[in-house]
Amino acid sequence: MVVIISKKKEEKLAELVREFFAAHPGIKIIAVTGSAGKASAKIAIGTVLAQQFNIRLNEEEPRTKADVLLQLMGINMPEKGIFRWLRLRRKIKKYIKTENSAVQLIVQEFNPQEPGYNEWFRSYIIPDITVVTSVTNGRMQVEHSLEEVANEMISLANFSRMAMINRDDIDGRFASFLTNPNITTYGSDPVAEYNFDDRNFSLEDGHHGFIMSPENTEGLEVDIKLIGEHNIRPAIVAAAVGYATGESEDNIKKGVESLRPLPGRMNLLRGADNTWLLDDSYSSTPLTALAALQSLYKMETPQRIAVLGNMNGLRGIFEQAHADLGSHCSTELLDWVVTVGEKANMYLAPAARQKGCQVKECRNAIEAGAFVRDKLKSEGIALFKGSSGGVWLEEAIKINLHSTEDEKKLVRQTPQWIARKNQFFSQFKG
Repeated sequence: MVVIISKKKEEKLAELVREFFAAHPGIKIIAVTGSAGKASAKIAIGTVLAQQFNIRLNEEEPRTKADVLLQLMGINMPEKGIFRWLRLRRKIKKYIKTENSAVQLIVQEFNPQEPGYNEWFRSYIIPDITVVTSVTNGRMQVEHSLEEVANEMISLANFSRMAMINRDDIDGRFASFLTNPNITTYGSDPVAEYNFDDRNFSLEDGHHGFIMSPENTEGLEVDIKLIGEHNIRPAIVAAAVGYATGESEDNIKKGVESLRPLPGRMNLLRGADNTWLLDDSYSSTPLTALAALQSLYKMETPQRIAVLGNMNGLRGIFEQAHADLGSHCSTELLDWVVTVGEKANMYLAPAARQKGCQVKECRNAIEAGAFVRDKLKSEGIALFKGSSGGVWLEEAIKINLHSTEDEKKLVRQTPQWIARKNQFFSQFKG
């Protein structure tokens, strides 16, 4: 439930949160922010830390400042009643007075919607560690420049005790925005303080290699059952946070090796007729779409199909962004490019054709799913990457699944979501 309250109550709630952390100085805050990759990093960090510590983590994406404040304390806003604010305040006051909180670490996502969002929290909390996952075209750049987005994401790191910066997905020119002297970097690039020496990869077993770190220069040997270089980075930063909080290497290894893909985020599923489906349907931005495509290229397979839907929320740059993605489609590495949605059909498809690719334009996910079902051959892999609203490529995946049992692994499958999607798809009937 998204919590929307007045600015005055928001400030009062923030003051209560400040009071809580003043009363419980031993509780550490691990903050996660960025344009993309926040959820994967948050869950990975929580999974690794939970091997040794009592943690608090809310899997829901916070949409408002009040959401963040309540998630920090693990308290829900009462749903009904004219006195719900008073009941909430009383509940928080009681919680503040709790002498010994069981929670040791709080892993909290910060999801800026406009400049000044992260900075607003400076007066109320001091994160012990802030992880900045990326600076890229996303929701905020609908209205703001990339420089403004970078400044917003990095601002949270600047008033934290320690900052961990993704070296791969944050342009080096934004380094000047950092004022916190206590920083470290993570990423795929060996130049990063925390990186992954990838020795072997298979579809079934994932990546085998070593997490390299200042704490262990010889590397921590791990098996990471995740697909894609960009999905290894959350595992790397989770290990980095583990080291920074004093977690044992045995527990870090155990946590990293227990990581699995989140629904709709590079999740490998068995398809019909001995095929593979790479489900990256949760959302799409230029950064994540290109990363998914490059991951597909690296896979050993007799056939590759890329199903690429609209990237929503890119007002002002959508034409160029879709054309750029199409220009990265390789005729040597893709048997088919399947586009879904008006923007993908209008800008991505022509760019892919210019590169020599076979392209099928589809009006919706159902049409795309049927096309893939007809074309995908045994041991072939189809990647599904697109935004949510009006795209919903999980419904294309559903048509191609080996087992209906795997439908529960797809995103947006609640009755409310299904009803919304059915209403959308009904306009294409007849």
